[in-house]
Amino acid sequence: MTTSLADAFWESDLDLAEQCLRHPFVRGLADGSLPQSRYRGYVAQDAFFLRAFADAYRLAAQRCDDEEGRTLYERLRAGVEEELGLHRSMANSMAIDLESVEPTDATLAYVEFLIATAATRPEACAAAAMLPCLRLYAFLGERLLPSLSSASPYAAWVRTYADPGFGALWRALAPRLQRAEAHGVEATELARLHRRAMRLEHRFFASAWGGEVVEPLRSALTIAGSDPSGGAGIQADLKTFHRCGVYGQSVITLLTAQNTRGVQGVFVESEAAVRAQLRSVLADIPVHAAKTGALGTVEVVRAVAAELRAHPSIALVVDPVLISKHGHALAGDDVGNALRELLLPICAVVTPNRFEAKALSGIGVEDEASACAAARAIAGRGARAVVIKDVPGCDGDLLFHDGRVERFVRPTIATRHRHGSGCTFSAAIAASLAKGESLPNACRDAVDFLARAIASAPGLGEIGPVNHWA
Repeated sequence: MTTSLADAFWESDLDLAEQCLRHPFVRGLADGSLPQSRYRGYVAQDAFFLRAFADAYRLAAQRCDDEEGRTLYERLRAGVEEELGLHRSMANSMAIDLESVEPTDATLAYVEFLIATAATRPEACAAAAMLPCLRLYAFLGERLLPSLSSASPYAAWVRTYADPGFGALWRALAPRLQRAEAHGVEATELARLHRRAMRLEHRFFASAWGGEVVEPLRSALTIAGSDPSGGAGIQADLKTFHRCGVYGQSVITLLTAQNTRGVQGVFVESEAAVRAQLRSVLADIPVHAAKTGALGTVEVVRAVAAELRAHPSIALVVDPVLISKHGHALAGDDVGNALRELLLPICAVVTPNRFEAKALSGIGVEDEASACAAARAIAGRGARAVVIKDVPGCDGDLLFHDGRVERFVRPTIATRHRHGSGCTFSAAIAASLAKGESLPNACRDAVDFLARAIASAPGLGEIGPVNHWA
């Protein structure tokens, strides 16, 4: 028997459904241990969400080309209105003012995703985005019912969603996914929307419990120097990892005494210290991507390359940190030679500025044509891809990979507050690679993030940091 799209997507995303079932907020509904304050907040947020859900049904109905579909969405919308009535009764009994609810980030993210999908995509896409809410709640109700405590003050919640009548709702909506092909929508697009909705459901419960969780959590490693002022190096990398939704780990290669006015001292770690840190990190929490920054000495480069070579599954981003964006030397020629010989052959991408591109390739970068030539030469050293930053006449960055060139245009932003921008850019690429993004998408996202980070820089100090909350 052929598996329906709805069942295929559910099986693929069952890991997220199980995570929701195991969440302490959800378990607390069944055994009664959930603090009432948490439930009060959940009811308020869910009422806000359901109003948007009803609007999404209305928008999906408008995009239907058949009367059966329009009737179905109207029936589903009426069901949401009935559910909202129950929320209002509950809110009155718990003294919750639903008209003054301040939506959380998790609620807004889910609402905006549903409304945007229903308003701009074919109806099957809206169905794929809305189906997880119905099916997940039916799943939770059914799985919680056998262990439901009769003393739980939330027993009505469990019984409502365990009721076969509620389960019938997702079964009525599921066949709408099969209409995708007729409207030119790939099954992979529906699968992406379905999983996004499942992740947002888990985030909704996590937010109601009192903490945001990114699932599944991936890990990225930065191997770089420390900036005590917090704008560059390890500190910028970890802030970027966190903002991009990956768990950050770090290996410190050197300490600096610096601030927004300049660098007052550099103290390089020994090869043994760097190697010991790497071995500790790599032997424990899985690392999905790594980036290097300032490495300091040939011996440290050699240690890093040797340890990473034993972990070929890690996507490595090399930020050379040889010459500043203004042309000032940051490391000796011997370090540049070691990078070329030892790290380029094992990296997924290297991200030099135009001065570093010349140091690595021997070709001066004066325009787009010379940047392409330099990128090809660097790739010839073993790097699978090259991003040359701030190419003259290109209004942005140039990516060379798989024999092709892709340009990323960035807005010109007049500000001196760009401290740590190179570190932030390479860290953002590493974070995206850790999450499984393709290299072009990772670079595109990093360019966008950095542009926002520079444009909204907080203006701290003389040459201050970018905004890592952008």
